[in-house]
Amino acid sequence: MTTARLHSSATSQSSTKNGANGVRQRRSLEARHKLIEATIACLDKFGYADTSIARIQDQASVSRGALTHHFPSKEELVIATIDSLLETLLRPSLPSKKLSQTDIVADLRWLARNMTGTARGRALSEVLMATRTDKKLSARVNRRLTDWNTKLDEAVVGFYASPTGDDDDVRQIWMIARTFMRGLILQQPFTPDPAQIEQAINRFGALIAPYLETRKREGVTDA
Repeated sequence: MTTARLHSSATSQSSTKNGANGVRQRRSLEARHKLIEATIACLDKFGYADTSIARIQDQASVSRGALTHHFPSKEELVIATIDSLLETLLRPSLPSKKLSQTDIVADLRWLARNMTGTARGRALSEVLMATRTDKKLSARVNRRLTDWNTKLDEAVVGFYASPTGDDDDVRQIWMIARTFMRGLILQQPFTPDPAQIEQAINRFGALIAPYLETRKREGVTDA
């Protein structure tokens, strides 16, 4: 066989191998995503304590072997799920042109949609509550939560300023806002009317609006 043919054969084999690896990698990522989404659904439906490997397996419609191949334990699966949930909730709200009560309420509604009004937000709350008593889980996720909180605080400071010029005021206001939003998850069974929840968000927005000023947001021009 000539040198050219040997080179062509080696190139073809390498291309085939890389293609196969690419397919396996894609399928692996798809399987992990499917299992994480199943975990979120189970956490939302059953709560942390009653979310079992068997229920996640059933929700995802995969074999036990396929599940444990990607996640050898419930804890590992929950850790991966937390990473996915925190990434979603770190996305910034839509930009607004100038500060007003309406803008504050719009940002709070974004938080509500992503924190209290979705399975993802409720699933995260389930895990957060579980860390109070599950010390092993707490030790694994605490660093992730504090890192996420720091990133979110810096993102918020990029959107808002305090009339006093103190960025710590902004961080504290939005810590209160996030606490308020998490509280709405617990309040929902007592207040099933969505209109009442929306009224509470509007009122809360009016309360915090005087303590925040908008910064110029990228890609946004004044009207």
